[in-house]
Amino acid sequence: MERRRSGFVAIVVAVLVVVVATNGVDAQGGVYSCWGGCYNECFLRSSKTQPERLSCYYQCLNSCVPRTQADYLYYCQIGCSLESCIPASYDGANLERCFGRCTDACKPQGG
Repeated sequence: MERRRSGFVAIVVAVLVVVVATNGVDAQGGVYSCWGGCYNECFLRSSKTQPERLSCYYQCLNSCVPRTQADYLYYCQIGCSLESCIPASYDGANLERCFGRCTDACKPQGG
């Protein structure tokens, strides 16, 4: 069971790396600094009062919501890949086709 879980974690990490690489997003400065970095900071402030913690989480949420079409495309591709492509993770050809379907599904309509 533990081996299966570690394989799943490795696949999720690989999917995220592929999606980040294909979108040209700086993995250290882009997504992590927003979601991971901001929320980690709130967690480290866990000794604060509840209103102060909630304010921190709200500020992170407000600053990390996708604002541009490129941001929406990026988050769409991550979500699609994680939801749809994990079952195909042991078959390279199917995984590649799945990523292609996610790219197509996330393209803006009528643009």
